[in-house]
Amino acid sequence: MSAYKNILLEVQNGVAVLTLNNPESRNPLTEETKDEMLAALGEIEDTSEWRALMMTGRGTAFCAGGDIKKIGQVLKAEETQRVMKKSQQLLRRLLNLEKPVVAAVNGDAFGMGCNLVLAADFSIASEKARFSEVFIKLGLIPDFGALYFLPRLVGMWKTKELVYLGGAVSAQEAKQMGLIYKVVPHEELEKEAIALAMRLAQMPTKAIGRIKKVLGRTFEMALAEILEEEIKAQTFLSSTEDHREALRALLEKRQAKFQGR
Repeated sequence: MSAYKNILLEVQNGVAVLTLNNPESRNPLTEETKDEMLAALGEIEDTSEWRALMMTGRGTAFCAGGDIKKIGQVLKAEETQRVMKKSQQLLRRLLNLEKPVVAAVNGDAFGMGCNLVLAADFSIASEKARFSEVFIKLGLIPDFGALYFLPRLVGMWKTKELVYLGGAVSAQEAKQMGLIYKVVPHEELEKEAIALAMRLAQMPTKAIGRIKKVLGRTFEMALAEILEEEIKAQTFLSSTEDHREALRALLEKRQAKFQGR
């Protein structure tokens, strides 16, 4: 496992735990942090024993957004495009990770931090967490996939409220509008999130990976395309060891033990 400066990467019972590790600056997604996250996601993808990912932040914030040093500058067009492309590379790598992803939101998730949460498969938030699409306060459009995720999660009217006004919403409000999966007491966050990630890790994760691919495009595909994707996925998955184990367990009347293979 590689050593990182801006993140921590650990493993608990088959779950890779990626922690944003710049608490003094509220865990911003600096260019260096993005590079380290890209490398870590590559490690996680390539290590078959790590069957799920949990993301969290160290300190009082989950992620306060982008690099404040960059935000405070007037960037040339080429630099803006370079920064944006790096962010989008990170987002695509996370979305294309063929393993389940759980976000454990320990505090404020603002701007890109909010949208990092939206890119997870499940998001469990501390009761102390807050969420905000702050971009409008900087005269900017929400990025890191916000305008893709939000209408699908909370609908168009609530999306406009979040992105036009840029206010912060509590964890409970976020749960009520469908922005996140679950709210728990602050002191129980890590336990709840790792338990969910471990439960997902014990599932047939090859199948979860294929489901993620289809769900990521489901609003863009016609029924005929989805049916074709079903054929491709089922053809592949029916040859996996997890499928064979499921059949054996069914015949032997026992709980299946999946290996993600």
